[in-house]
Amino acid sequence: RRFFKNARLLLGSRFVFGLLNLATTALVLRHFGLAELGVVLLLQSYTRLFAEILKFNSWQAVLRYGALLDEAGETEKFRKFMGFVVTLDILAASVATACAILFIPVAQAWFEWPEQVATFAPFFVFAVFFITQGAHTGLLRLFDRLGAVVMQHSLNSVVRFSLVLILIALDAEPFYLVLAWFAAYLAGGLWPICAFVQEALRRGLVPHFTLGWFAVGREFDGIWRFLFLTNLGSIPAVVIQSGPTMVLGGNLGPAAAATYEVARQFSTSIWHPVRMLGPIIFPEFARLTAKGEWIKIRAIFKRQLVLTFILGLCVGGVLLSILPLLVKYLYGPELSDNLWLFRLLIIGGVINLLGFAIRPAFLSANKAGTMLTLQMAATLVFVLAALAGYYVFDLNGVGFGLIGYAIAFQALSLVIGQRLLKKRIRRTR
Repeated sequence: RRFFKNARLLLGSRFVFGLLNLATTALVLRHFGLAELGVVLLLQSYTRLFAEILKFNSWQAVLRYGALLDEAGETEKFRKFMGFVVTLDILAASVATACAILFIPVAQAWFEWPEQVATFAPFFVFAVFFITQGAHTGLLRLFDRLGAVVMQHSLNSVVRFSLVLILIALDAEPFYLVLAWFAAYLAGGLWPICAFVQEALRRGLVPHFTLGWFAVGREFDGIWRFLFLTNLGSIPAVVIQSGPTMVLGGNLGPAAAATYEVARQFSTSIWHPVRMLGPIIFPEFARLTAKGEWIKIRAIFKRQLVLTFILGLCVGGVLLSILPLLVKYLYGPELSDNLWLFRLLIIGGVINLLGFAIRPAFLSANKAGTMLTLQMAATLVFVLAALAGYYVFDLNGVGFGLIGYAIAFQALSLVIGQRLLKKRIRRTR
């Protein structure tokens, strides 16, 4: 019941504000142009690159260990754990920001950023503190405060759309798009931080910053291994999301980067909301694994696969049939030449959403290492398929990479996951 309540909230908000993001992109394309949008998206991808590589996915650690501590009623130990992961988040974001600032001259030369954009870039990369999910979102998810997490994406979309309308009305220079994107990240990121402070005060879980770095491993068995493996698990996301945008931008220019990013954003707006259901079901899986309810987990997982298969088939079929009209009227004829890129990314996205509960299931069962191995294997397939597609079919062929990743990841995860689940059920019995 909790899952379906939160799923309705997430899917509804993501659908509405996903459409708003598409409208924002369409407005920018028509008023400022493809190359100008590409400059902003390259700066965004550059910032995300450092944010993803150097983060520790502490929100997953809060769900994994926090569920156990909450079930055991160990409030003081929970406070110490929160102090540790919040400190880790701040340090990771600080290092990521410093590294991003250090490499700006290299990025400027490679991406050919205008002088104004390069001058503001050291300030833009401070968005690292607001675009990554951290310990604060983990606590909110654990205690069913999904609304505060959803509000981050909603505010981000509304602020960006509103500022783009103002810039168009004022006939402002393209540089101000960078300021609009930065303001949207800032506004969206502050909301869940404030909600976290409120929830921590209400539950008596204000972080206690007294736990030493060496004592953490003794207090929480396997925490460093879990954090290290989930950090490495961010690499596939960087390769798949930011990698093609930056490579295309560096080799073919901002217009090519913008074309890929617009197509990816379009397909993402369809399947990403369903994929985001994974973090919703994570707390439920964490509580079930704490009680050894493996049979119930299997039943939930089977039901999820059937439902998402039907949903993907229906939505994907309708979307592919009306795609030429949508691209033409949303983005104009300039992107209609890349219809196959849109099609391939949509197909890959639909396959990818089928097993949205796979990662939470593996992590809640403390199988972060197995999850990382599966992701790395699928990422290798992505790189090979994307390169082959690019050399044979040019820009449109990059979409084969996502299809290859989706098929490899889903197939490997289901086969290995089924074996692991059978072992856990046998042990319980």
